[in-house]
Amino acid sequence: MAPLRISFLIRSVYDLLPLNANLVRWGKKDDPTCPLCQVRQTTEHVLSSCKVALSQGQYTWTHNRVLQELASVISTAKGKIHPSSTSSTVFTTKGGVKKWHGGSITINTHRKGLLDGCDDWVVSADLPEWERHPDVIRKTALRPDIVIHSASTQQIIMVQLTVSYESRMEEAHAFKEGKYLDLTKKLKKDGCEAKVMPVEIGTRGFVGSSAYGLLSKLSIGGNKRTKALRLLAETAENSSRWIWSRRNERLLHKD
Repeated sequence: MAPLRISFLIRSVYDLLPLNANLVRWGKKDDPTCPLCQVRQTTEHVLSSCKVALSQGQYTWTHNRVLQELASVISTAKGKIHPSSTSSTVFTTKGGVKKWHGGSITINTHRKGLLDGCDDWVVSADLPEWERHPDVIRKTALRPDIVIHSASTQQIIMVQLTVSYESRMEEAHAFKEGKYLDLTKKLKKDGCEAKVMPVEIGTRGFVGSSAYGLLSKLSIGGNKRTKALRLLAETAENSSRWIWSRRNERLLHKD
């Protein structure tokens, strides 16, 4: 890895970035506050909590960069079509002299992945260049980050991404589950099989277990899953490093 990247990773993890709160602690400065919003300037504040950075769209920019990569990975997922659930049995005598048909037996069609059972899945994302969400979602007040939809089976999987400071991942997961609970119930009442799956990626590049679980349930495994998780982590980390490098600038240009 490039030296600047290694430096940022190590110092951000061990809270050794030269931010104003640390500079005061080290006797290098008298004022610990953020010059943009006058709140104590810590690593967590710069990477995820500054109100001015939020109003400028910095955190939305990071979120959408990670979302773009996640949607691209999910769009490559494929389910498996299972055979018919029943099949007739054929019995034969010793030597195959006589044979007759028996009754039907049930074949095990247990779904191993969320996408198994049909092949008309469509992935949409809340991004300008992606396909729009299905009407059943767009007519509601909520906008999931990613919707995986099968018209033939009326199945809907909503993926909600949060790029948060690592210590708040569990809180973010619970919040997103609760936020989409009513919508999930409404969709089920309307005859859809609906599921919401929150996913968390840390601002410093740590991937939540929810991301691993999602890709596994979508039958994305092995090296492909490893590469996808690494890509999500690096995208979040690179974005945060860019935000940190311009932490004291009021007007930012993300080009």
